[in-house]
Amino acid sequence: MPFPPDRRDPSALPPALHRTRPPVRLESGETAVVFRWCGDRWRHTVTFAGETLAESVEGTADGDDARWPVSPPLVELSAIDLQGGPAILAVGLAGRSHFSASVRPHPERADTLLFEIACRVKERPSWLGSTYATGGGTESVAPLDAATGFPATVQWAYSIGPEGIRAAAQAQRAPSP
Repeated sequence: MPFPPDRRDPSALPPALHRTRPPVRLESGETAVVFRWCGDRWRHTVTFAGETLAESVEGTADGDDARWPVSPPLVELSAIDLQGGPAILAVGLAGRSHFSASVRPHPERADTLLFEIACRVKERPSWLGSTYATGGGTESVAPLDAATGFPATVQWAYSIGPEGIRAAAQAQRAPSP
């Protein structure tokens, strides 16, 4: 049975989805991301000096098509240590598309986290990107190039830090879905 987006009542979820998972935290100077289990996926909040900068928006743009969520639906998450430092790796699935994400301290900007996302799509997406609630409303980052042949892997990256959300070279700020 497909589950509707995160806007549903968590008490209506099947018992298996009620399991508790401890929060996972990653820091880059005064900027931190905390992933918390919510219903059937991980949602995350990015803070700077204890103040919220951005919170992931979960669910779908139109409320009906769960194949294309407004943010990657991350369901498995691991904190790891790499040669370059700590990182969080995550994967998820929506419809027939597979998502992967890595989050790590930005290698060139202090107090900044780098988010790198990929999605393996088998059909043309109606929306692909990452959406956040911020102090100024809702902000989204989307890939620059849409896939033209299928299956295809679509990638986008962005950073979040004291300067806000900044799209990387292969991504763009986009109107929220």
